Amino acid sequence: MKEAMRILVVAGHPADMFDHCGGTLFHHIEQGDSVVCISLTQGLRIHDEVVSDLFRHNLKDYTEEQIAEILVQRQKVKYQEVVSACALFGINDVRFLDYDDEILTVNPEMISKLARVIREVKPDLVITHWPYQANHFSNHHAVTGQLTLSAITAAGGVDFKDPEGGAWRIAQLAYMLCPADTTATCMSHVGKNAYINYYVDVTDVIDKKIRAIHMMKSQKYDIEGYAHKTTETWNGHYGGRVRLPYAEGFAIEYPEVGRTIPVSERRRRGAKAGEREVLERASGLQGMSVKLE
Repeated sequence: MKEAMRILVVAGHPADMFDHCGGTLFHHIEQGDSVVCISLTQGLRIHDEVVSDLFRHNLKDYTEEQIAEILVQRQKVKYQEVVSACALFGINDVRFLDYDDEILTVNPEMISKLARVIREVKPDLVITHWPYQANHFSNHHAVTGQLTLSAITAAGGVDFKDPEGGAWRIAQLAYMLCPADTTATCMSHVGKNAYINYYVDVTDVIDKKIRAIHMMKSQKYDIEGYAHKTTETWNGHYGGRVRLPYAEGFAIEYPEVGRTIPVSERRRRGAKAGEREVLERASGLQGMSVKLE
């Protein structure tokens, strides 16, 4: 019997934990693997409809005490939305490190804190962001990927102040990719695009992805049509690359090792299928029929 894996997802913002790789995590949980998701930041400054809209032009109208109170309230709202959205995929261990998302840099404090989480969770697989997204020195996703890489290295050595004790070395690292990772969106991104070398078919759970995205009202994701649109242009686009209705794309960091070369059953079936069958399978638009409250 195959041994269950432990998976740790390190996201820059709360919603990243499921909108990047929720379908993949659902499949892992379905087969008995355990999943822990962590968000480094609160995601309030750039995503929250109250914080970004209310304070953008009227900050002077509020006292420091009022601002602090609103931030606490909005953090609770966002975190609850994310916990509920993650639950759709069976993800029950959701954590927040509560860092302010004003400025995110690679720094010793966050590296050490994340390394301690790695030693505690002892993941076989870590999933995080592509460390070169856009201008990689200031982009939150990219910096999260860089912090995670540094934390993986740190966790591989002993921290004598860590109550969890000894070192932990992960077996594999995967970057959860979004369109901004695989297509240049600005001049500073040219030449730093990720190459997807592993696709996960998420057609069977695309309804969960749409509903989870729609649940993020604090980020205006409940705007009519948004959840369907982003899923079609993201997962639908990636699926189209490999003749599937919907897929999540990953860049696997370490070359895999084995006695033989694995070829998936889906690849083998696809090679034997006729052109009409292949196109019919790839043309599915299941996501468009998902009804939202």
